[in-house]
Amino acid sequence: MFYPYSNRLREATKSFNKGNFSLWFNKLIPLNNETKCKPCDKNGKDKEAVQYYESVYNGLKNNPILKNLLEEKQKSQQKFCEMYEKAGYELINFKAELISPLITGIGQTHPNEVGMVFDHTIGIPYIPASSVKGIVRFVHMLELIKSDNLSDYTDSDKDGEFIVESNLKTLIPAIFGGDAGEEKEGEKKLKGKVIFLDAYPNKVPDMHVDIMNPHYGQYYSDDKNKIPPADYLDPTTIKFLTVKPRTVFTFKALVSQDSDFLFKPVQKAFKNAFENEGLGAKTAVGYGRFKVSGADGEQEVIKGKKETMAATPLPDPQKQRRERLAIFQKGMPKPQDLPGQIGVLIEKIKDQEDETLKREMTGKLFSLASSDGKRFKKARNKGKPWVEKLVRLCREVGIEI
Repeated sequence: MFYPYSNRLREATKSFNKGNFSLWFNKLIPLNNETKCKPCDKNGKDKEAVQYYESVYNGLKNNPILKNLLEEKQKSQQKFCEMYEKAGYELINFKAELISPLITGIGQTHPNEVGMVFDHTIGIPYIPASSVKGIVRFVHMLELIKSDNLSDYTDSDKDGEFIVESNLKTLIPAIFGGDAGEEKEGEKKLKGKVIFLDAYPNKVPDMHVDIMNPHYGQYYSDDKNKIPPADYLDPTTIKFLTVKPRTVFTFKALVSQDSDFLFKPVQKAFKNAFENEGLGAKTAVGYGRFKVSGADGEQEVIKGKKETMAATPLPDPQKQRRERLAIFQKGMPKPQDLPGQIGVLIEKIKDQEDETLKREMTGKLFSLASSDGKRFKKARNKGKPWVEKLVRLCREVGIEI
């Protein structure tokens, strides 16, 4: 048996009951062959490697420190959402329960051939925001395809018909960002108006070992094309870790209130992703299916009548500007709380594409900051970072102070 790290680390891993499983899984597993780097258990058995991973995880998951770290992570996300809600965002918050095993990050590089993604700070399985955004985008595209107004979103070329993702009517640029297409001068890149967050389990989850049995492994690995796919070939059992069913995850996304017409399409795509498409890997064979078990502050998803994604007309620009400015003002904090929220508010302003609106928002923000003239002057003289950020923004939008 071979440990691909120093003897000092090897001694430390003997008492790894308070460590980070992600660190151990990706850096400290034993190998039974120094040349081929084949993973194994602590006795050198390569057929029992994944069961060994499961036993190490089970030895770590009951550590009360891990429970506390997960709770801190959840509180941190909650505070993040509250900050953005004050800055003019609306929260989508689903609780969804697994009804089949979940695999995340199956394609990640690992000596065991089948990897898995773990939060690198606390070492438990989670679903990255990029994966959540990807499946919501995919489901939203399916909704467009099923829409009665499909012809409004499509074009065709020599390869056939396709959805024009830069078409503003699809809502794809507004939700996910991307090219604005012909409807915006110079095909300007748009920032998405929806922020997707990592999805974490409500409690430290249980994991178990699952298997797949490719029957034609020798056929697929035959570079000389001499082995046909036939029933006499031996199946190759591949074991891997999965998150157990009945685990409840919390999914969060923030929708800018100045684009509140996006709320229902995004919410609908979330729900369809859970129940119809699945998240993670191997969804085609039933993995990663959820049922919605609850949602804090969830608005009702419209059922029955078939809706089109372009059902909500884009608002009049001047009216939209006034509404956005009013929402921004309403979400501004008290002057004494401004230093801690200035970053979020500035990001909110920079997200706007209307330069007039940017200046108006910046003016309101500067008025709030300088409402206590003596305090503001003192902070500026001391070079406080929050003041410097605000002054820099004022210069960028053309406001002299």
